Amino acid sequence: IMKNLLRVIVLSVFASFNMTAQCIDISPKSIVYYLNKEIKPSLDMKLDKNDGFLAIKRQRQDLYLPDIDFKWSKVNRTWKYSFNDVRRVDNNFFFDSKRNLFALDVKFESDGPEIKGRCPGCKKGNDSRAPDINWTSVQILRIYLKPTVYDNSVSFLVEDIKFIGGFKANALGRVMKSLVSNSLDKLKVELQKVFQNGQTQRLLNDAIKPLLKTNNISNVRSVSMASSSLRACK
Repeated sequence: IMKNLLRVIVLSVFASFNMTAQCIDISPKSIVYYLNKEIKPSLDMKLDKNDGFLAIKRQRQDLYLPDIDFKWSKVNRTWKYSFNDVRRVDNNFFFDSKRNLFALDVKFESDGPEIKGRCPGCKKGNDSRAPDINWTSVQILRIYLKPTVYDNSVSFLVEDIKFIGGFKANALGRVMKSLVSNSLDKLKVELQKVFQNGQTQRLLNDAIKPLLKTNNISNVRSVSMASSSLRACK
C-alpha cells in the first residue's frame, strides 16, 4: 500500500509539473528581424593585434588577438603572424536552417594583408621573409549563435565561427592552412568570451524584448531550438 501511495504521489507531482511547464515557440524570422533592426546598425568590429574589438551600440569590448608563432627550422627563425587592421564594412543576421542556428555574417575589408607576417631578428625591412597571408574573395566571418537563458529571458552565445573566402600566401604551402586555423581558434575563444559577457547578453536580450513581450514570454527556465523555431519554456 505504501509503495502504491508513493507512486501516486510521484505521478501527481510529475503531472503537475507538465501542466505548469509552459513552452512557447517563436519563428526564427521574427527574431532575425529584431536583431537586424536593433543590433545591425550599431555593430562594429575590427580584427587587429593591437586594436581588435567588437562594439554594439557604441559599447566596445576588446578582442585579445596576439601573435601566432611559426618556427621555421630551415632558417632557425620564429615568424610571427597576426591580424592586421581588418575592418568591418557590413553585417547581417540570418537563420541557418541546415545547422538550426542563428548566424551573424560580418563582412570585412583591409588596405593590406589581413594576416601580417613578421620576422623578429631579421634585418630591418626584411619582414618579407615571413610571407603575408591575404584573405581573398568575399572576406566574411560567420558567427553561429545559439539561444541561452539570460536573466529569466533569452539571449545568445557563440556556438561556432568560420571564415568565408580563400586565403593565399607565397611559399607557405600547408603551413598557411595551419596558421589560418590557429587564427580562427583564437578568435573563436575571444568572441565566446565577449558574448558570455553580461553586457553583450543584455544588449542582445534588449533587441528582442518587444518580440518576447508580444508573445508573453517571461520567467524563462530553459530555451532550445526546436525543428523550425526557438522554444522558450517557463
